[in-house]
Amino acid sequence: MKNKSALLLLLLLGLSGPAKNSANPNSSPLPEPIRAWQVSQVEFSDFGQFGGWLKKLKASGVNTIIVKVFQNPGDGFHKLCSPRAQSGFYFQTNAAPVVCDLTGAMAQEAHRAGLKFYAWINTRSADYGIEQRTDLHSWYYDLQRQNYRPGPGLCVFHPEVRSRLIQLYYDLSKNPIDGVLVQDDLMLKHNEDFHPLALHLYQKDRGKTVSPEQFYLVGENGAGKKLVKDYTREFREWNDWKIKQLLDLADLLRKAVQANRPEAKFGLNFYYETALKPDQARAWFSQDLKTASGRNYDFYSLMLYHRQVGGELGISGPELDQAVATASQNFLGWISGPEQPVIKLMCKDFKNAETIPAGELRRMIGVIPGRSRAGLVFFPAMPGRESELKGLFQAWEKEDGNEKMGNNSGGFNHPDRMQK
Repeated sequence: MKNKSALLLLLLLGLSGPAKNSANPNSSPLPEPIRAWQVSQVEFSDFGQFGGWLKKLKASGVNTIIVKVFQNPGDGFHKLCSPRAQSGFYFQTNAAPVVCDLTGAMAQEAHRAGLKFYAWINTRSADYGIEQRTDLHSWYYDLQRQNYRPGPGLCVFHPEVRSRLIQLYYDLSKNPIDGVLVQDDLMLKHNEDFHPLALHLYQKDRGKTVSPEQFYLVGENGAGKKLVKDYTREFREWNDWKIKQLLDLADLLRKAVQANRPEAKFGLNFYYETALKPDQARAWFSQDLKTASGRNYDFYSLMLYHRQVGGELGISGPELDQAVATASQNFLGWISGPEQPVIKLMCKDFKNAETIPAGELRRMIGVIPGRSRAGLVFFPAMPGRESELKGLFQAWEKEDGNEKMGNNSGGFNHPDRMQK
């Protein structure tokens, strides 16, 4: 088995360029839109309780459960097993520490309840067991000190990192999963990655050298802190290359999953800025919805968390409604082929842990135009709120044509993301 796995990895790593779905979109009906809860921590200590909860979800209109299959240090563990490691993965693999082998059993339980099971898994933050290997981590350019330093995320340009990630996704696909949602860490910040391997590859691909002095137009705030005020043409060329490299890696991860599970759906998480302020999102995160749409992933997930949007942009009321409407309208306009757009809404405040009332969620649903054809995911899953879900899904599917429509002018700034 090890020889077969090694051969597969060699074949996958040897592939370059975008991977296209070969299926004819007219040959089969479009899939049923996702109606899901996304689970960061399973709160049940035995499978009988877990299975009973899944049946309640099915009765409330849920058709998919998206479950976290990675464990970060300090996060709550899934209570269905006794952890063997403080961080790692919930499936069997030799590529990283294993917390416990739980994914297959959870997927089977979901299937018994009539639900699909999607595994939620990370990429660049998956440095479990190699945290001290700074040679495998990305490099940042420090604007204040004007030098380079290792960052917390893995370097996607390092062959050891790519091999590790591909092996992880391949091992995950040995379980009876129906889909994979890639965590939002498949991104690069505007002053990342200056790893020597990345610089070498850029020069090899584009025949150009990388120089921070040529990338950033830098000013200072009132306290004398250096800030990036704008970006040069050279930066945008380099950033376009980074976007392509990230999507090329996503293509390899999709191939690794579908080597075992050809019918498994594969999708990526995108920040709300990609739909609200796409030019800034390209620079800040190396994420671009329009470019990604050309890769034909099965679904695209927009994290449209309204309280986060309001807090970061300093807006509320009608202005927040307009921002949500604009972002969703742009998103649904750009992801309009056989691939499924999925909008994620928050049902718990990320800052104060307050449960967001169903009435507030219903109001946010009402400002999203053209929503009924899109998937809907609520995050995080909160046992005890199952009775509210049916009404929320019904509100999502019912459109009276009078919802507020956004415009795509995008008049929103995001100063916090520029203070690196």
